[in-house]
Amino acid sequence: MKSILIALFFVVFVPSFSYANDTSGYVLPTGGVVFEKQDGIKMQVEALYIRPGQIEVNYLFENTTDKDITTQMFFPLPQMPAVEEYLGDEAHDYKFKLWVNGKTKPYQTHWTVTQNGKDITNNVSILFYRPEEVITDQQLAKRIQTLPEETRQKLQDKKIIEWDWMLDRDEGEIQNWKMPSNADWKKQISYSWQQTFPAHKTISVRHTYRPTRIYTNVGTPFSECINQESEKYQEFAYVPENEQEYPWGHLNARDYLEYILTTANNWQGSIENFNLLVESPLKSVGCFDGEEFYGERFYAINRQNYTPEWDMSVDFIIKDYDIPYNYAPKSEPVLYRIDGPANLRDTPNGKVTAQLADKTYVWVWPDEKKGKWYPVRQNNLSGYTHKQNLLKVF
Repeated sequence: MKSILIALFFVVFVPSFSYANDTSGYVLPTGGVVFEKQDGIKMQVEALYIRPGQIEVNYLFENTTDKDITTQMFFPLPQMPAVEEYLGDEAHDYKFKLWVNGKTKPYQTHWTVTQNGKDITNNVSILFYRPEEVITDQQLAKRIQTLPEETRQKLQDKKIIEWDWMLDRDEGEIQNWKMPSNADWKKQISYSWQQTFPAHKTISVRHTYRPTRIYTNVGTPFSECINQESEKYQEFAYVPENEQEYPWGHLNARDYLEYILTTANNWQGSIENFNLLVESPLKSVGCFDGEEFYGERFYAINRQNYTPEWDMSVDFIIKDYDIPYNYAPKSEPVLYRIDGPANLRDTPNGKVTAQLADKTYVWVWPDEKKGKWYPVRQNNLSGYTHKQNLLKVF
């Protein structure tokens, strides 16, 4: 999605877009998606890597039963507006990609449109040219106009469309085809694929995509748990006035996204090892585990036997009006497991600052290694660990 601006003198309210953990379910004949709790499949590991313009999730799933289990897996995106005044003619190009056990996997895209909660997909599918597309009021009017008169009349009789006054950005107040004045059209997209879990075996699932984000020029965070007036946030965002690259003496929140963690509870038990890494060009703030977090360039968290009770949100904090959406990291992090215990050092073969327990999960940057010493990070620890103490998870 292109940047959606909130002007300094008036506000365009933008709904929150979220993303979710894999879950299982089935597709109804009407196109709706129902999710089921899947006993017998345990999520051993989840590695969630979030940065501006990219989300990557890796999972290890284990079938704990004596029989193979075949089910339909879903990656759902929450509802988004189907029609927006300022969006423009574009698809939400999520660039969704899927791998199972390291091999690309085909998937299906499902989408529905609701009006005030009622499914109207079969009636309005002709008005959308791509599953991920969101259109403007003007585009909707033009597409309705191209429909046969009989079709328009049926939609009008069902109170799905109406002929009424609307605000055209070019012509001002005009009469045209539109959604009913009290209508709210929402679109929901889910990606699905059939997956077999062999008995007592573990499989890896990986997917990447570009998140829809909210971009504003207000410069304040959207995350509900962050109080922008608090002393903690003001100090976090403050920079000295003599640093000319920061013209207002503070940093600004620009890109915002949400991620749904609680769908992981559809699997058997808790997540044995949950690993989160948020990477920002400069800083980030947000809500995780129901509490605020303040991250510098990286914010890393490991939780064992983790049962998510809250979803999370992230605001990327940047300088000036830079847009970090196309941010490209220096190198990609990879999840490793400690084969140890292992020493954590401040520099390659330098001073020991901590000890990492056996089977601890850590984020590693292999492309930034110094000889046989690899930079690692987890929770509040960062430093270097020797290659012989690291086992790649995925």
